[in-house]
Amino acid sequence: MRRVLVWELPVRVFHWATALSIFALALTGYYIGNPFVIVSGDAAQAYLMGWMRAVHFVAAFVLGIALLVRIYWFFRGNRYASWREWIPTSRERWSFFWRQLKYYLFLQRERPLYVGHNPVAGLSYLVVGLLILVQGLTGFALYAEAFQDGFWRFFFGWLLVLFANQDLRLIHHVTMWLILAFFVVHLYMGILAEIEERNGTLGSIVSGVKFEEPRGAE
Repeated sequence: MRRVLVWELPVRVFHWATALSIFALALTGYYIGNPFVIVSGDAAQAYLMGWMRAVHFVAAFVLGIALLVRIYWFFRGNRYASWREWIPTSRERWSFFWRQLKYYLFLQRERPLYVGHNPVAGLSYLVVGLLILVQGLTGFALYAEAFQDGFWRFFFGWLLVLFANQDLRLIHHVTMWLILAFFVVHLYMGILAEIEERNGTLGSIVSGVKFEEPRGAE
Protein backbone atom coordinates (compact mmCIF):
# COMPACT_ATOMS: atom_id res chain seq x y z
CA MET A 1 0.00 0.00 0.00
CA ARG A 2 1.28 3.47 -0.82
CA ARG A 3 0.41 6.83 0.70
CA VAL A 4 -1.54 9.27 -1.48
CA LEU A 5 -2.25 12.89 -0.54
CA VAL A 6 -5.91 13.04 -1.47
CA TRP A 7 -7.43 15.85 0.58
CA GLU A 8 -5.35 19.01 0.47
CA LEU A 9 -5.38 21.43 3.40
CA PRO A 10 -8.09 23.77 1.99
CA VAL A 11 -10.40 20.77 1.44
CA ARG A 12 -9.86 19.54 5.01
CA VAL A 13 -10.42 23.02 6.45
CA PHE A 14 -13.59 23.33 4.37
CA HIS A 15 -14.84 19.98 5.66
CA TRP A 16 -14.40 20.85 9.34
CA ALA A 17 -15.56 24.46 8.98
CA THR A 18 -18.70 23.21 7.24
CA ALA A 19 -19.36 20.48 9.81
CA LEU A 20 -18.87 22.77 12.83
CA SER A 21 -20.84 25.67 11.37
CA ILE A 22 -23.76 23.40 10.42
CA PHE A 23 -23.78 21.99 13.95
CA ALA A 24 -23.82 25.52 15.40
CA LEU A 25 -26.50 26.64 12.94
CA ALA A 26 -28.73 23.65 13.67
CA LEU A 27 -28.45 24.04 17.45
CA THR A 28 -28.96 27.81 17.54
CA GLY A 29 -31.59 27.72 14.78
CA TYR A 30 -33.65 25.15 16.62
CA TYR A 31 -33.40 27.24 19.77
CA ILE A 32 -34.47 30.41 17.95
CA GLY A 33 -37.55 28.62 16.61
CA ASN A 34 -38.29 26.73 19.82
CA PRO A 35 -36.48 28.10 22.92
CA PHE A 36 -35.80 25.01 25.03
CA VAL A 37 -33.83 26.80 27.76
CA ILE A 38 -35.60 29.38 29.89
CA VAL A 39 -33.34 31.77 31.77
CA SER A 40 -34.68 33.20 35.00
CA GLY A 41 -34.06 36.77 36.09
CA ASP A 42 -33.64 39.89 33.99
CA ALA A 43 -33.86 38.98 30.32
CA ALA A 44 -31.74 42.00 29.39
CA GLN A 45 -28.89 40.68 31.55
CA ALA A 46 -29.10 37.06 30.38
CA TYR A 47 -29.65 37.91 26.72
CA LEU A 48 -29.59 34.21 25.79
CA MET A 49 -31.73 34.63 22.68
CA GLY A 50 -29.50 37.47 21.53
CA TRP A 51 -26.39 35.31 21.90
CA MET A 52 -28.06 32.47 20.02
CA ARG A 53 -28.95 34.77 17.15
CA ALA A 54 -25.42 36.21 17.11
CA VAL A 55 -23.79 32.77 16.98
CA HIS A 56 -26.29 31.73 14.28
CA PHE A 57 -25.38 34.74 12.17
CA VAL A 58 -21.60 34.29 12.57
CA ALA A 59 -21.83 30.56 11.78
CA ALA A 60 -23.81 31.38 8.63
CA PHE A 61 -20.98 33.66 7.45
CA VAL A 62 -18.36 31.01 8.26
CA LEU A 63 -20.30 28.47 6.21
CA GLY A 64 -20.71 30.91 3.33
CA ILE A 65 -17.00 31.76 3.24
CA ALA A 66 -16.10 28.05 3.44
CA LEU A 67 -18.28 27.33 0.41
CA LEU A 68 -16.73 30.16 -1.59
CA VAL A 69 -13.23 28.86 -0.80
CA ARG A 70 -14.32 25.34 -1.83
CA ILE A 71 -15.72 26.61 -5.12
CA TYR A 72 -12.41 28.36 -5.80
CA TRP A 73 -10.53 25.14 -4.95
CA PHE A 74 -12.64 23.24 -7.49
CA PHE A 75 -10.38 24.85 -10.08
CA ARG A 76 -7.09 25.26 -8.16
CA GLY A 77 -6.85 22.00 -6.24
CA ASN A 78 -5.64 18.54 -7.21
CA ARG A 79 -7.74 16.10 -9.20
CA TYR A 80 -9.48 14.82 -6.08
CA ALA A 81 -10.71 18.36 -5.31
CA SER A 82 -11.94 19.04 -8.85
CA TRP A 83 -15.59 19.88 -9.54
CA ARG A 84 -15.61 16.77 -11.75
CA GLU A 85 -15.54 14.71 -8.54
CA TRP A 86 -18.96 16.19 -7.68
CA ILE A 87 -20.51 16.34 -11.15
CA PRO A 88 -20.10 13.26 -13.40
CA THR A 89 -19.01 14.56 -16.80
CA SER A 90 -17.79 11.40 -18.52
CA ARG A 91 -19.29 8.06 -19.51
CA GLU A 92 -16.77 6.33 -17.30
CA ARG A 93 -17.80 8.37 -14.27
CA TRP A 94 -21.50 7.66 -14.94
CA SER A 95 -20.70 3.96 -15.29
CA PHE A 96 -19.00 4.07 -11.91
CA PHE A 97 -22.00 5.97 -10.53
CA TRP A 98 -24.43 3.16 -11.43
CA ARG A 99 -22.07 0.50 -10.07
CA GLN A 100 -21.74 2.35 -6.79
CA LEU A 101 -25.49 2.95 -6.59
CA LYS A 102 -26.17 -0.75 -7.13
CA TYR A 103 -23.83 -1.54 -4.27
CA TYR A 104 -25.62 0.91 -1.96
CA LEU A 105 -29.00 -0.58 -2.97
CA PHE A 106 -27.74 -4.13 -2.23
CA LEU A 107 -27.99 -5.10 -5.91
CA GLN A 108 -24.25 -5.74 -6.17
CA ARG A 109 -22.03 -7.45 -3.60
CA GLU A 110 -18.66 -6.15 -4.77
CA ARG A 111 -17.83 -2.68 -3.49
CA PRO A 112 -16.19 -0.42 -6.11
CA LEU A 113 -13.02 1.18 -4.72
CA TYR A 114 -12.11 4.85 -5.15
CA VAL A 115 -9.27 6.91 -3.78
CA GLY A 116 -11.25 10.17 -3.98
CA HIS A 117 -15.00 10.70 -3.85
CA ASN A 118 -17.06 7.90 -5.30
CA PRO A 119 -19.55 9.22 -7.90
CA VAL A 120 -22.65 8.77 -5.69
CA ALA A 121 -21.01 10.59 -2.79
CA GLY A 122 -19.79 13.37 -5.05
CA LEU A 123 -23.23 13.99 -6.51
CA SER A 124 -24.77 13.92 -3.03
CA TYR A 125 -22.35 16.68 -1.95
CA LEU A 126 -23.62 18.77 -4.84
CA VAL A 127 -27.20 18.28 -3.60
CA VAL A 128 -26.16 19.27 -0.08
CA GLY A 129 -24.45 22.34 -1.49
CA LEU A 130 -27.75 23.33 -3.12
CA LEU A 131 -29.59 22.74 0.16
CA ILE A 132 -27.11 25.02 1.93
CA LEU A 133 -27.75 27.65 -0.75
CA VAL A 134 -31.48 27.41 -0.02
CA GLN A 135 -30.72 27.75 3.70
CA GLY A 136 -28.64 30.83 3.08
CA LEU A 137 -31.21 32.53 0.86
CA THR A 138 -34.15 31.87 3.17
CA GLY A 139 -32.16 32.73 6.29
CA PHE A 140 -30.90 36.06 4.97
CA ALA A 141 -34.38 36.84 3.63
CA LEU A 142 -35.81 36.38 7.12
CA TYR A 143 -33.04 38.59 8.48
CA ALA A 144 -33.83 41.23 5.83
CA GLU A 145 -37.34 41.63 7.26
CA ALA A 146 -35.86 43.86 9.96
CA PHE A 147 -34.77 46.44 7.34
CA GLN A 148 -36.83 48.71 5.16
CA ASP A 149 -33.97 49.28 2.73
CA GLY A 150 -30.22 48.88 2.50
CA PHE A 151 -27.98 45.92 1.60
CA TRP A 152 -30.01 43.07 3.09
CA ARG A 153 -33.35 44.31 1.81
CA PHE A 154 -31.93 44.99 -1.65
CA PHE A 155 -30.36 41.55 -2.16
CA PHE A 156 -32.84 39.33 -0.30
CA GLY A 157 -36.08 41.32 -0.12
CA TRP A 158 -37.34 39.78 -3.35
CA LEU A 159 -37.87 36.51 -1.49
CA LEU A 160 -40.20 38.33 0.91
CA VAL A 161 -42.28 39.30 -2.10
CA LEU A 162 -42.43 35.75 -3.50
CA PHE A 163 -42.98 33.94 -0.20
CA ALA A 164 -44.83 34.61 3.03
CA ASN A 165 -42.84 34.75 6.25
CA GLN A 166 -44.11 31.37 7.49
CA ASP A 167 -43.36 29.73 4.14
CA LEU A 168 -39.74 30.88 4.35
CA ARG A 169 -39.50 29.65 7.94
CA LEU A 170 -40.93 26.28 6.97
CA ILE A 171 -38.50 25.87 4.07
CA HIS A 172 -35.62 26.92 6.33
CA HIS A 173 -36.68 24.45 9.02
CA VAL A 174 -37.30 21.46 6.73
CA THR A 175 -34.03 22.03 4.89
CA MET A 176 -32.19 21.92 8.21
CA TRP A 177 -33.55 18.43 8.89
CA LEU A 178 -32.62 17.28 5.38
CA ILE A 179 -29.04 18.42 5.93
CA LEU A 180 -28.90 16.71 9.33
CA ALA A 181 -30.26 13.50 7.75
CA PHE A 182 -27.44 13.69 5.21
CA PHE A 183 -24.95 14.05 8.07
CA VAL A 184 -26.15 10.78 9.63
CA VAL A 185 -25.90 8.92 6.32
CA HIS A 186 -22.53 10.53 5.57
CA LEU A 187 -21.12 9.40 8.91
CA TYR A 188 -22.45 5.87 8.39
CA MET A 189 -20.95 5.67 4.90
CA GLY A 190 -17.60 6.92 6.16
CA ILE A 191 -17.46 4.28 8.88
CA LEU A 192 -18.55 1.61 6.40
CA ALA A 193 -15.82 2.64 3.95
CA GLU A 194 -13.23 2.58 6.73
CA ILE A 195 -14.21 -0.97 7.70
CA GLU A 196 -14.50 -2.40 4.18
CA GLU A 197 -11.77 -0.57 2.28
CA ARG A 198 -9.21 -0.19 5.11
CA ASN A 199 -7.53 2.65 3.26
CA GLY A 200 -7.63 5.34 5.95
CA THR A 201 -10.93 6.93 4.96
CA LEU A 202 -11.75 8.46 8.37
CA GLY A 203 -8.19 9.46 9.22
CA SER A 204 -7.73 11.09 5.82
CA ILE A 205 -10.01 13.99 6.68
CA VAL A 206 -7.44 14.97 9.33
CA SER A 207 -4.17 13.97 7.65
CA GLY A 208 -5.29 14.22 4.03
CA VAL A 209 -3.62 10.88 3.30
CA LYS A 210 -5.27 7.67 2.06
CA PHE A 211 -3.69 4.40 0.96
CA GLU A 212 -4.01 2.41 -2.25
CA GLU A 213 -2.44 -0.51 -4.05
CA PRO A 214 0.43 0.64 -6.31
CA ARG A 215 -1.22 -0.91 -9.37
CA GLY A 216 -4.32 1.25 -8.77
CA ALA A 217 -2.39 4.48 -8.63
CA GLU A 218 -3.44 5.67 -12.06
